[in-house]
Amino acid sequence: MITHLKDRLLDLKREQKDIYEIFNRIYDVECAEGHLKVSESLKERFGIKFIESAENQRIISTYNRWTGEGSLFNSMRLKKPAMDTEPARKVLDELIEDKKRCDFCKPELYTPEDEFGRVVGRHSITASNIAKYDAWSGLLIFRKHDPLDFTLEEFSDYLITASEWFKMAEKSSGFHFPFLVWNCLPRAGASQIHGHMQLLLGRRPYARIAFLDDVSRRYRKRYGSSYHDDVFSVHQALGLGVESGEACVYASITPLKEKEIIITFKTDAARDSDLQNHLFKILRCLIDECGVYSFNMSMHPFNAEMEIPGIIRIIDRGNIASASSDMGGMELFGSSVIGSDPYIIFNRIKGALDA
Repeated sequence: MITHLKDRLLDLKREQKDIYEIFNRIYDVECAEGHLKVSESLKERFGIKFIESAENQRIISTYNRWTGEGSLFNSMRLKKPAMDTEPARKVLDELIEDKKRCDFCKPELYTPEDEFGRVVGRHSITASNIAKYDAWSGLLIFRKHDPLDFTLEEFSDYLITASEWFKMAEKSSGFHFPFLVWNCLPRAGASQIHGHMQLLLGRRPYARIAFLDDVSRRYRKRYGSSYHDDVFSVHQALGLGVESGEACVYASITPLKEKEIIITFKTDAARDSDLQNHLFKILRCLIDECGVYSFNMSMHPFNAEMEIPGIIRIIDRGNIASASSDMGGMELFGSSVIGSDPYIIFNRIKGALDA
């Protein structure tokens, strides 16, 4: 449990002092107790057991000294019962069944193409984005309407087709900083239910990628080692990271939002069948075993010009049957408030990778 992180750090201090020192140069962890007083009417309304468990709440605060990322884990929130996936599955089925006026079901007819044309894969096709994020902003449209229905062969095709689009766009533009984003379903920011990814090519790295590259350069200058290798070694020592082929997979202790999984790699994602297989297994585990139907995934492909490796990040965007947003002012302007335990999600992911 993440609430026992301090205890794990004490074990690390005794058993792996070098990793413990690395942890402290990157992270800061604090534990605090939150207390409240309740009236008899509240006890009657919510039940004595529930109220008693709420009277004393343990808060774990994690902070990355280099990136400024921080998360709050509340023992009370972590005790919430597992999400009932039935309502979410019903909403999902209703969304997918409604194919009326879906432009992406006939992309050759109802989507524009880039000035260099389209890249056509076996299971996907590219289009130009009508409302562009940037000057070079395209779409990778899945042949299947249901965004969650994909095999390894189909998923590999998505990445290969995306890579071909990046090559053609780079040839036309001279830009060479690609970025892939998958906003799955409206809760994650998608304007269409139909499966699709955003393809972006920048003149320079996008802001957060550039910031992370700068952090990595400053870290290496100060300590003579890779920031990303050190971050992974810390997570691995804490039982939250595993090497899978040439990729490093870990559940972050400073997640942006629920169930964040990070993968770092130094290969060509379009040609690395092992990486594609690992990523496929992770996504299928999140969808099929963890009930994650709406998510954001980003991929910054490996670029030898930069200090950072290739990075894939996946976060859950919450129950699609819920009327409330999964993010509020605290997440936008303060620290991330997390209601899932990284250890629980990582154990699921590790099991899927080992299968």
